[in-house]
Amino acid sequence: MNTLSLPHPALRRGARALLAGAALALAAGCASNGPATPPSAAAVTPVWTVSAQSASLPPGVYQGAYSATAQRLYATSAIGRPPVKESRLLAIDPASLRVVDSAVPAPQASRTDGQVQAVYGLAVDDARSQVWTTNTRSGSVAVYRQADLSLVKQFPDGAVPHARDVLIDAEHHRAYVSSPASNLIHVFDSATLQPLPGITLTGAGEAPKPMSLALDAARQRLYAVSLNTAEVFAIDTASGRQTARYTVPGVRGASGIAVDSQAQRLYVAAQKSGDLTVLDARDGKVLQHLATGAGALNVAFDPVRRLAYVANRGAGTVTVLDETGAIQAQVDTGSAPNHIALDPQGNAWVMVKKSKNDPRGDRVVRIEARR
Repeated sequence: MNTLSLPHPALRRGARALLAGAALALAAGCASNGPATPPSAAAVTPVWTVSAQSASLPPGVYQGAYSATAQRLYATSAIGRPPVKESRLLAIDPASLRVVDSAVPAPQASRTDGQVQAVYGLAVDDARSQVWTTNTRSGSVAVYRQADLSLVKQFPDGAVPHARDVLIDAEHHRAYVSSPASNLIHVFDSATLQPLPGITLTGAGEAPKPMSLALDAARQRLYAVSLNTAEVFAIDTASGRQTARYTVPGVRGASGIAVDSQAQRLYVAAQKSGDLTVLDARDGKVLQHLATGAGALNVAFDPVRRLAYVANRGAGTVTVLDETGAIQAQVDTGSAPNHIALDPQGNAWVMVKKSKNDPRGDRVVRIEARR
């Protein structure tokens, strides 16, 4: 296990540099696009001390999810392009960061080339002690038991074309799965494990390609972000209907989304523009636009410490911001941070996928912020 502690002076320098970069990016955006871009947060002295610990994982790490009931961190891994023959679902002890259990997905029955039902997206259903995974290559979804990672159900191939993210609404017995190959959010009954009618997303122009999902359970709102159209969609989970659509101006390759239920804010990370946009969840108004780093792929918001974490896959960093948008730290994770999970204590768990020339890849990094 490796430990990294970032003292206040290091955080201060990183924050000032990033905020200066954000201001330059915003100025360029205003000059080229015409409409004024909302200002970034003022440079302030960071008030959080951030430390990080890391440990190696099997190759091909993708996503992670933390189970409060099992007190386990789960992760997915898959290697290479079709036929994908190596994949594992992992259970990790959060104290030691050791892999304590793993399961190899079953072979894909519709193929004869040895491809398995490789696991990519991941979510935990603590109400039923289960783990849901997306099988992107086969366009499917699977459910496993948390206790021993045994398979509960493998859905048919093609059930969700290019299945990406899965999100569980345990209170309403729903599993939502995004499909960038279509403009649909696929829906499953998490109690009966049966498919339900999907949710069609309607954008302003071309059909949206939904990527990450976020849930505001208190307000019965599901949010999805579109990769190709830079739009955010709000869905009423009671009716299963789209209720709002917000354009996110000035971003390219929007892929990550998180929600702050208390302040009613949405956080959108965009890969190609390397930034984070904060929206008012009630009307879609842009509140802030911040440069975070190349390949800003995913974002997670922690309601305990009220911090946002952005995985900058191209830069090999995770940006930590407080609720005002002030950057508190830039954590060097190495390689390609791919996904961020949160635990009930407010710790962030980063899945770092190995890039070609960085031996620090295929790791889990635990980030803890303290005042």
